[in-house]
Amino acid sequence: MKTLEVIFTIVLLLSSILLTFRQRGITKINIFMLVVNYILLLATIISISANWRMIPAYIVSLLLTLQVFVKPKSTIVSKKLSMKILKLVGIAAVAFGMFTLPKLFPIISFPEPTGEYSVGTQAFHLIDKNRKEFVVPNHQVNRELMIQVYYPAEKGTGQPSPYFEQIEALTQQLATTQGFPYIATTHLGLTETHSYEDATPIKSKEKFPLLLFAHGMSLYSRQNTFQLEELASHGYVVVALNFTGDAATTVFPDGDRVDFTPIENTITFLSDRIKLWEQDTSFVLDEVIKGDFDKNFKAIAALIDDDNIGMLGHSFGGATSAQMLVKDDRIKAAIDMDGGLYGDAMPTNGPEKPFMLLNAEASINFMKEAYSQQPGNRDELFVESYLRNKTIEKPGVYTAIIPKTNHGSFTDLAAVSPIINESGADVNAIFMLINELSLGFFNKNLKGIHDNKLEEIQKEHPEINLTLH
Repeated sequence: MKTLEVIFTIVLLLSSILLTFRQRGITKINIFMLVVNYILLLATIISISANWRMIPAYIVSLLLTLQVFVKPKSTIVSKKLSMKILKLVGIAAVAFGMFTLPKLFPIISFPEPTGEYSVGTQAFHLIDKNRKEFVVPNHQVNRELMIQVYYPAEKGTGQPSPYFEQIEALTQQLATTQGFPYIATTHLGLTETHSYEDATPIKSKEKFPLLLFAHGMSLYSRQNTFQLEELASHGYVVVALNFTGDAATTVFPDGDRVDFTPIENTITFLSDRIKLWEQDTSFVLDEVIKGDFDKNFKAIAALIDDDNIGMLGHSFGGATSAQMLVKDDRIKAAIDMDGGLYGDAMPTNGPEKPFMLLNAEASINFMKEAYSQQPGNRDELFVESYLRNKTIEKPGVYTAIIPKTNHGSFTDLAAVSPIINESGADVNAIFMLINELSLGFFNKNLKGIHDNKLEEIQKEHPEINLTLH
C-alpha cells in the first residue's frame, strides 16, 4: 500500500471504532472525523486516483457519513455485550477488507535506477516494405512493428512516462492471454515509472552500447520496465520490440490495434515461428543502425556504439536472443531469461560468444519432473527445454537458477500480486538481483568493465548457483 493509502485506511478505521462505540449523530467530534476522512480520501484520489482496490474503504466512508447524518438526534449507542461483540466482528471484517485488497493487489513500484543517467523513452513505428504481413491476415500489407526505446537523457527534460500508453487495451489482453481476472490488472495504469517520455537525449561524445529486448510470447515490449530503465540509467540504449500479433497487443500511431493471435503450443510451431521473430529483430536492428526512419530518432542514433550490441529477452524472447546471438555477427552477447531454446539446434561448441541463461527454480523443477516421466504421459515442451538447456552448457556460457521464482518472476507482472508468486518470494529483491546479473554481464562483455561483478554476485548469492562453464 502507498503511504497515503495506509494513513487514510488507519484514520478511517479509528473513526469507525469511535462512531461505533462512542456515539453517532451530529456532534463536533463526529463532524471533525468526517472532515478529516474526506480530506484524506480526496488527497488519496488526487494523488493515486480512485481504484477498485480501495472499494471497501470507500464503502466505509459512506457508512460513516450515514451514521452521522441519518437520524442525527439519535446518538445513543447500545451497551449490550452481544451488540458490542457483533460490532467488533463487523469492524474486524471491514479492517480485513480495507487492508487485504491493497496488499494482495499493490500499486507496482520499481526500484530506483542506480545509474548516473536520467532515462528517456520514446515509441517509434517501423514498416518493413520488403516483407508481407502473414501473422495477422487481411490487416496490413507489410509487416509493421512498434518499438519502445530507452536511452540516457538530459536531466529535467520530458514528462513522467506512463507505464503503458494504451493501458486499457493491455489490461484487457492480459486478462485473455495470462488468465488474470480483468479487474486485477486495471490498476496497472497507476504504476509509476522512472523514465521520461520524449526526454532530450543526452549530449555526449561518449557512445553507448545498444541492447535489443524481446518480450515473452503474448506479453509486451515494456514488460521488463524494472530492468530496461536500470540498464539505460547505466549508459545503454535499449530498443524493446513489440512483435505484432504475438504480443498481447500492439497499438499503432493511427489507433489501429492488433491483439494476440492464438498459436499452437508445440515444438514444431514455436521453432518455426521463431524465424519470424529473428527476421523482425534483424529488420529493427538494421533500421536502428541506419537511424533515419524517424527524425526524432536521429539524436538517439547518434549515441549508439554500433560495435557493441547485445540482446536480452524473456521466455520466447529469450530463445530469440539465443538464436540471434548465434546467427547475427553484430550481436556480441546475449541473455535468455527462462526461455526454452527453441529454433535451430545450438552449434556443437555452443554459441562461442558470451551468453547467460537465467532460469526460474519452478521452471527447472517442471523440466526435471517432465523428463523423469514416461513418453506420452509428460509435457514434451518441458522435456525439450530440459534437453536443450544441457546443450548450451559450453565454455563461455553462464547459467544460474534463481530460487523462489517462476516463469513470470522475470517480468514486471511479478509485482502485480503476491498470489501469483512462489511462496516467500521477495519481488523487489529478485528484480534487483536480475538487474545486477544483467548489468554485470553486459558491462563485462560490451563495455569491457572487468570489475569482477559477476564473481561478487556468485559469492554474495551462492543459492543461485551462478556457473561459468
